[in-house]
Amino acid sequence: MPNAERLLASSGMDTKRNPFLTLAIPHYKHRRYLEVVLDSLFEQTYKGFEILISDDCSPDDSNALIPSLLQKSDCAFRYYAQTVNLGYDRNVRFCLRAARGRYVFLLGNDDALAGPDTLEKVAAMLHELDLPEVVFTNYEDWDSGEVVRRAHGTCALGAGAAVAVTHFRSFSFVSGLIYDQAAAVRHETDRWDRSIYYQIYIACRILAAGGRLGALDLSAVRKDVRVEKQPVPNYASKWAKAPWSFQSRHTGLDSVIRVTADAVLPLLPKAEQSATLRRIVAKVLAFTYPFWLFEYRRVSRWSFAAGVARGLWPGNLLAEYKLGFLNRAYLYALYSVVTLAALTLPTAILNQARSKLANFVRHLQQSTPVMEQR
Repeated sequence: MPNAERLLASSGMDTKRNPFLTLAIPHYKHRRYLEVVLDSLFEQTYKGFEILISDDCSPDDSNALIPSLLQKSDCAFRYYAQTVNLGYDRNVRFCLRAARGRYVFLLGNDDALAGPDTLEKVAAMLHELDLPEVVFTNYEDWDSGEVVRRAHGTCALGAGAAVAVTHFRSFSFVSGLIYDQAAAVRHETDRWDRSIYYQIYIACRILAAGGRLGALDLSAVRKDVRVEKQPVPNYASKWAKAPWSFQSRHTGLDSVIRVTADAVLPLLPKAEQSATLRRIVAKVLAFTYPFWLFEYRRVSRWSFAAGVARGLWPGNLLAEYKLGFLNRAYLYALYSVVTLAALTLPTAILNQARSKLANFVRHLQQSTPVMEQR
């Protein structure tokens, strides 16, 4: 249980009956964006939820203003002000553990719910799928309304390590991920507190241990809210004026591989681990990696993308793993082909087709049968 001294404000909690949903927001600065997000929570027609905010030592006036805003609503809430900076992953862990709901719906502090009936639909769909342990929803862009379809149909997708390996990339965007709270606490670890991808680890570990995955074909989140027509500063604004340099760049793709591998491989027989690791790395190299090479070429410089390629060099990436010769050779070859294509093809090609291509890949991924593992 969270320490009592961290609880800055609360209201409306029924100690005899827990809510079905906890809307958990790991928060760090950008108070004005959080206010827009909270407006989307206050207008929900569904009332069986609580709001849980964990402020991670924000340098702004969040602790002074957000609790009073919550008090004016009719929503049950708890607002925690951390006494030391936890970092993103540890703050996510705190939210998952502190939640009182059967389910924890994670939400970024600059991502709003899509509509007043969003939680009502989510609750109904969770029951429709017989209450799976891990769930993802779709999301849309705040400005354009373009929908990213992680889910191509509301359905159960199975359980086991193979399901985790098939779908781990769907857990990279945190908003709209839903976890069975008890399962998240059962598999909690602090090993990945500096990865920025704890949400991937915990989803994959729950699934690899036998938890069930559900997909909700519902645009539940509006991503990147605007204040005065401006989003929270992101990678595009951060690296737009990066100097021309080929230095190795760490973008987190190696962390995606590491957290997924650590979640899945220990639960598999040793004979299956090399091939499973190859599948994990291949999915990142074939889909996620080329997207980011194109994206950094678009928002920054070609040299920056080349630095990203250097940062994912298989000689460093795979050094910590035991891989069979053929699996290792396959990944070197895949890296070489993808890197060459992504650094030389015109960016206009991807700009015209990337949304359709991404949705096609997700649809193919979800429609391909996955053998459930013991």
